[in-house]
Amino acid sequence: MNTIEGSVRYRERMALPPNAEIHIFLEDVARMDVPSDVIATTRIVPQGGPPWTFSLAYDPGKLHDRGRYVLRARIEADGRLLFISTRQIPAFDENAGSPVDILVSRVGRTPPDGRTSAHTPDVSLTDTYWKLTEIDGQPAALGAGERELHLVLTSGEGVRVRGFSGCNRFTGSYELNEDQLRFKALAVTRMACREGMEQERRFLEALGGVVRFTVSGDSLALYTGDERLILRFRAIALQ
Repeated sequence: MNTIEGSVRYRERMALPPNAEIHIFLEDVARMDVPSDVIATTRIVPQGGPPWTFSLAYDPGKLHDRGRYVLRARIEADGRLLFISTRQIPAFDENAGSPVDILVSRVGRTPPDGRTSAHTPDVSLTDTYWKLTEIDGQPAALGAGERELHLVLTSGEGVRVRGFSGCNRFTGSYELNEDQLRFKALAVTRMACREGMEQERRFLEALGGVVRFTVSGDSLALYTGDERLILRFRAIALQ
């Protein structure tokens, strides 16, 4: 077994409840048709204030050349989510062997009445599995083979978009500038399906008209040039 050493921290000036637990995950986010694959996980009980150090053991035999391995963390108490990391940290980069630092953000705040806010930190646009939930105001159906339509925008040196459009897989490039987003040169496989083709056509046409995006919590909204909400997604990879 190999180990990844690191620490988890937050910027809040608050103490965790005594029953808090920190969970750290090593995941492979390379696969385009499914949510991230958990390679290893560990749990620590925080002592004192941040940062909290961890040692995550993993089996190197579970890694492969085509994998894209990231770390994430969450802090819970009695099953209630308190903090979560809002960006995926590369597990193996040019600084391999150095301790990894994971920053988590608070999920909501507890008002005087004791009820928890429903607000969650915004999920990262990139390197997240986005499940399609709505096309032009209508709920999205499953595609061929009962598979969900989705997309993933990768970051790093090769900015690419990939996903499943209802019958076929697609891949291409995208341009991102602040809240402006455009998809370029989408290539689609040429399978024919008995179901899902009409929704696939609408989905791909909608992607071609996207010019702007917003992310709110685990929801992604894509807009056309006339500010019409055309596509809505929900983040699955970070759940």
